[in-house]
Amino acid sequence: MLKLQKWFPGISASVIMLVSAAVCAVLVTVLAGGLVYSDTQKLISAAGIAEHSREVLSALQAASLNTERIEFRTRLYLLTGDGDQLSAARSEANQLDTAALHLKALVADNRGESGNMDNLAACTEALNHALNTLNTQSALPSTQILYCQETISLMSEQERRLLNARDQKSQHISTVSLVTEFAFIGLSLLTLVVLFGFLLRDALLRQRTEQQTLLTNEELAQSIKALEDQASESDLLTSARDELQLCVDLRQVYQSAANSFSRLLPQSSGSLCMINNSRQMVEVVSSWGKNLIESFSPPESCCGLRSGQPRWRQPGVSELHCSHFAAAPPEHYLCVPIVAHGDTMGVLCIECQDERSMLSLRERFDGLRQLLQLTGMAVASLNLQTKLENQSLRDPLTGLYNHHFMQIALGRELARASRHQSVLALFMLDIDHFKRFNDTYGHAAGDTVLKAVAEVFRSIVRGEDIVCRYGGEEFTIILPDIGEDIANQRAEAIRKSVEKLRVPLKTEDYAQVEVTVSIGVAFYPADGTSSDALLRMADEALYRAKREGRNRVSLAQRESAPERIGI
Repeated sequence: MLKLQKWFPGISASVIMLVSAAVCAVLVTVLAGGLVYSDTQKLISAAGIAEHSREVLSALQAASLNTERIEFRTRLYLLTGDGDQLSAARSEANQLDTAALHLKALVADNRGESGNMDNLAACTEALNHALNTLNTQSALPSTQILYCQETISLMSEQERRLLNARDQKSQHISTVSLVTEFAFIGLSLLTLVVLFGFLLRDALLRQRTEQQTLLTNEELAQSIKALEDQASESDLLTSARDELQLCVDLRQVYQSAANSFSRLLPQSSGSLCMINNSRQMVEVVSSWGKNLIESFSPPESCCGLRSGQPRWRQPGVSELHCSHFAAAPPEHYLCVPIVAHGDTMGVLCIECQDERSMLSLRERFDGLRQLLQLTGMAVASLNLQTKLENQSLRDPLTGLYNHHFMQIALGRELARASRHQSVLALFMLDIDHFKRFNDTYGHAAGDTVLKAVAEVFRSIVRGEDIVCRYGGEEFTIILPDIGEDIANQRAEAIRKSVEKLRVPLKTEDYAQVEVTVSIGVAFYPADGTSSDALLRMADEALYRAKREGRNRVSLAQRESAPERIGI
């Protein structure tokens, strides 16, 4: 120290001590950095080897899943004779072969796996050969599948043992590295404490000067932040409006709105809730942050919906809680009704973490209100669009698809059946003696019967089947991708269900009438390959059922077409 002062007489002792401490800190840091680098390289190497083993195990697991899917698809093919299942099994076998080649490349550095790889390659080749020659009379290639599974299991066990050994080695290297690093950390901390003592003294002196500057800068920053927030809020509302205009369904509107709310109020959590069609349930349609609430009933459980006004809940201002929270209600939250065209559609519930977040929410409330208006208008527009679309595609009496949609759907399903080479069934249904029924009970009673029969159709068909009102008392049902036997069973089930139907009529004696239907069935491609041909064959089968006594199912005759009779 004295020698340094003689060499540099203009430098104080504190500066010399500070420089000395800094030099020591640099040396210790460099030494520690070198050691950390060396240990890190070792850890990376060990981790890379272990990760390689995990990759091998993952590939083996994928190969095992391929084998299981091959067995499942093959069994399903042998049981049902479905050619798609055999194609799927062959595709899985090709994937297994590819997986085997990938595994061979992965375990090239492990001589102990070479024999297993040869066995796996042999069994995959045998399995491919068995599947390529498989037919519905063949036996399940269980021997090849079992051999592949056993080989994969053996390789997996060996790789797990190898992975355990590599993990233990990596753990050992990590432990040694940690002990060494902690020792250098202690030494570095001691050096830094000395250096910090000198720096602290200078920092205290600077702090007094900087306090006034800091206050000035804070005021300036607040002004700038207010301007930036206004610009950001304006940009966000513009972006939200453009996004909502691009949405084509309500799900997109709800998700887009939640994203916009989360950007507008980043320190909050919230849920967007809409009142359902029955006006008895409020459903959560989207949320951000924590999930505040679950769907609730009645709507009056929310104080905001009950009052029709934005409702702020915070201690000391309003102590009454809404009763729609899934757990204990938060201390600070806001419920804002969503209104469009004078109709209350739902509510937005926002939770704030504390008083500060609540204050920030109040500052952005104008932007929130505008965003809510945009959301409400988007929902109302889509609801109106959906209503208009349903009016153009649905029969207003029965709620079934109308004749126009039936023509579109039949053409679409025929094209799909042609691509997939599958069978499509078409039912033509007619209510027996409906004209006599209308003449006896009146058209209002006839409408009641039509709606009741339509409800029976809806309750029996599959989700992918298309039920349409063809006109008057006639209906059509399009059944894609269905076998002829199953289609016949489905037609018979419809006939029996209608036969059991008892429709109460509001007549003087409150009669319950019995209803029956006649059904004509035609199949693509056996009975026709075009919409007109298939409809004609189903219609002819329907008239045959009428002629033979009604209340029955009649199949299209593929060689001759009987003449129509009056109904």
